[in-house]
Amino acid sequence: MAKRTTLLATVALPIFSLVWQPVEAAMVRPVLPQVEKSDVTTVQSEEEEIIRKKRNREEQGGGQNKRERNREAEQQQDNRQERRKKQREAEGDQQQQENRQERRKKQREAEGDQQQQENRQERRKKQREAEGDLQQQENRQERRKKQREAEADQQQQENRQERRKKQREAEADQQQQENRQERRKKQREAEADQQQEQNQGTWRAEDRKDQREREADRQKQENTQKTREERRQKQRDAEADQQRQDADQQRAREERRKKQREAEANQKQDDQKVRQERREKQREAEREGKRPDETAGRPRRERDKDRERIARDPSGTTDTIELPFTDGAAVLDSDKDWDNRRDRSREELRRERREKRREVVRIPESDRDAQVGWEGRDRVRYESGDRERGERRDRRPRYDERDGWRVEREIDDRTVINFDGGIIVRSDDGRRLSRRATETYYEDLPNGRVREVIVRPNGDRVVTIRNRYGDIIQRSRIDGGSREYVMYYAPEIDRDSRPTFVDPGERLPPMRLTIPVDEYIIDTSAEDEADYRDFLERPPVEPVERVYTLDEVKYSARIRDKVRRIDLDTITFATGSADISMNQASTLKRVADAMNEILDKDPGETFLIEGHTDAVGSDQSNLVLSDERAEAVANILTDVYDIAPENLATQGYGERFLKIDTDASEQLNRRVTIRRVTPLVKPVAMAE
Repeated sequence: MAKRTTLLATVALPIFSLVWQPVEAAMVRPVLPQVEKSDVTTVQSEEEEIIRKKRNREEQGGGQNKRERNREAEQQQDNRQERRKKQREAEGDQQQQENRQERRKKQREAEGDQQQQENRQERRKKQREAEGDLQQQENRQERRKKQREAEADQQQQENRQERRKKQREAEADQQQQENRQERRKKQREAEADQQQEQNQGTWRAEDRKDQREREADRQKQENTQKTREERRQKQRDAEADQQRQDADQQRAREERRKKQREAEANQKQDDQKVRQERREKQREAEREGKRPDETAGRPRRERDKDRERIARDPSGTTDTIELPFTDGAAVLDSDKDWDNRRDRSREELRRERREKRREVVRIPESDRDAQVGWEGRDRVRYESGDRERGERRDRRPRYDERDGWRVEREIDDRTVINFDGGIIVRSDDGRRLSRRATETYYEDLPNGRVREVIVRPNGDRVVTIRNRYGDIIQRSRIDGGSREYVMYYAPEIDRDSRPTFVDPGERLPPMRLTIPVDEYIIDTSAEDEADYRDFLERPPVEPVERVYTLDEVKYSARIRDKVRRIDLDTITFATGSADISMNQASTLKRVADAMNEILDKDPGETFLIEGHTDAVGSDQSNLVLSDERAEAVANILTDVYDIAPENLATQGYGERFLKIDTDASEQLNRRVTIRRVTPLVKPVAMAE
């Protein structure tokens, strides 16, 4: 019932409100036009006009006859009748018109009433139809409701049947699943029994195999134990041998120290006698009023007149040029190296020099003039040390060992290497260069190269590129303004990096010194008035064939002989010591000032500082000690005289290049030497 009421309110009532209207509201009254009365022309006005005209004629014509007046009167009477008739007809027409209008009005009213009646009937019809539609809608809704209820009941019935069917199927499936699980369980139990039987057979086979392996391991362990025992025995034997060797070395050292102490005691006695003689001479000079000799306190060796004569003109002989004093060794390091090797005689060396004497040895006039080996080649453009992008490393690199090099000993950052029948010492100068650094890091570059970057507090960066063997390919300093100064530049070794080091001096003929010895070597103790800047700026004494690496210069005496040297014999070291007192450091001032003047002119200059010892002590210990002495002088030049450490290279040579040919303790052999090696390690003539 509620649904029927809702449908009546929402559908039937709006339709009924449109159909059911009051008759007065629905009736349309036609609006008829107002018919104006027609104008009636009265005869009175025309007659008056005729009478007026007649009177006028009578007044003008003097009177007319009576008949004319009668005819006129009759005519007037006829006219009046005619006009009356026309007026009556007009009035009849007007009455008819009014009648017709009244009939039409009534007809229209009747038609309006009929239309209203028809409209009312139409509205009633529509209302009945609407009510019928509403009733039909309600009937349909009722039928649909019943149908839906029936369908819902049927659907519920079907759902119950479906659920029962599914429940029966689920029960059947569950039963089948239980049956399958039961079958699988029985099958697994059967398989487990079968597998257990197989496993038992496998286990027995594995037990046999394990037993054989245990027996083999036991046998192997016994063999390993036996081998280990043999190695331990060999190691104990080697340690015993080493201990015996150490004991022998210790006894030899004790013997040398004893001899050294005796020699030092004798030296002290001799020095005491010299001092006493000097005092006696001084007292005698004072008594005689003479000035004492200022050089009397310096240890000087007796001069050899024959050697002095040869030293003034070395080009006049093919013999080995020796220092012009008693027991003086060879002037050239390559000649000393020749004598040390003992595999070739001086006669053979003299013969080779005699053959070379036929050639004219040209003394270069400048560094550019010395680099004659690059004539006709393209000019070299220095490339920046940080041009390539590298990958940062988290630790210091370890470089590959060259073929034929055997490490004998490692002390701090120095390594003693057995090479080609001799020994050399090799050190990493990174520690010396980074003493004042704020940061040091390493980067891997292509082809196995490594770049080391040292950052200074003022923003300068020292960039060093090495190949996989640790040879320096390039070193430069880049200041805060991105200006770069190159110290070493030998990119060729990156393209020709051979695993075996070859001395380039072996390909060159024996060197002939053609200038006086005092123009080739300066002793700081003997040349008080020497111009060290002019001496260091002088070019090599013979042409330079190509750019050599720093290691080639360090390890080849023949290549180093191309440049001049200064012997710092005012720096004296105690036996077995590398310490330098500040009093001795002050004696370096004039040499350091000359080096600074050269660096002000060209900040890319490079100086090699060589350390030497006397023949007392073992070769290995002397090598390390001489390298420490070279580094000590380099540190003094940096700390006291403000020479950048990257402009200095150091190398120790031990007792290999003696200045005085003696195995005893000798002060002059405990020395340091400085060379300017710039024209050897970078293309001065070809660089842009």
